[in-house]
Amino acid sequence: MSHLRDSIPRSLMAANNLLFSGLVFVKSWNETHVFNPRWPAHARFHNGQSLSFGAMASLTATWLLHRRTPTADAAQDSLLLAAIVGSMTAASGITAVFYPGSWWAEPEWDNGKMMGPQGWVFVGQLVLNWALFALEKLRLQAEAEKAEKAKKN
Repeated sequence: MSHLRDSIPRSLMAANNLLFSGLVFVKSWNETHVFNPRWPAHARFHNGQSLSFGAMASLTATWLLHRRTPTADAAQDSLLLAAIVGSMTAASGITAVFYPGSWWAEPEWDNGKMMGPQGWVFVGQLVLNWALFALEKLRLQAEAEKAEKAKKN
């Protein structure tokens, strides 16, 4: 049914996921994360795990958005799965501060605000991802209704 090149919301959803995971990688590749001398090896392990998961999730979401589907229902299922998988990295980033001893930034970089700048990036990614999901879902529903009417005629 639908394909990545067939739809602006679908294309933007894929771009949002790929750009977000790329941005997370770039913003982590410095002294605040990957090269933080205060972080023990196991903390760096989990940072690497998070970065790799984010890249894999965005690639999986993009694949789900790009693959051809045999039916309108399958297209909507792939779209929903892409939205869920594409939201996992940002959602886990928002929830990370609820773990004991966790916060948005190391003390030397903390801005003292309730939510750090990356929190707003996470929220923005989620809002954009689900807004594009809603637009694409409406488009797919209209496409399915049009096909159903044509089938009856």
